[in-house]
Amino acid sequence: MTEDDFRELLASQGCDDIRENSYSAGHSTELHTHEFDAQLLVLEGEFILELEDGKHTFKAGETCQVLSGTVHAEHTGEVSARTLAGLTHF
Repeated sequence: MTEDDFRELLASQGCDDIRENSYSAGHSTELHTHEFDAQLLVLEGEFILELEDGKHTFKAGETCQVLSGTVHAEHTGEVSARTLAGLTHF
């Protein structure tokens, strides 16, 4: 998916917060939850999303979604990553 397509998708879904994030190589968070839904498009590098069923790797052009209240962690591998995130607050 292209960045323009993703931005259009977010707008059509009423996403109220769009932001670009950069993660350094070796980035890792603890397991946590959010009080918002998040959709991400990987712009550069690889973004690793850890869920209850394991780790899932997303590469440039791929998208993922984390619903409000989902226990997850965010990681990068040996390279940095840049994502475009659309957040929908409740």
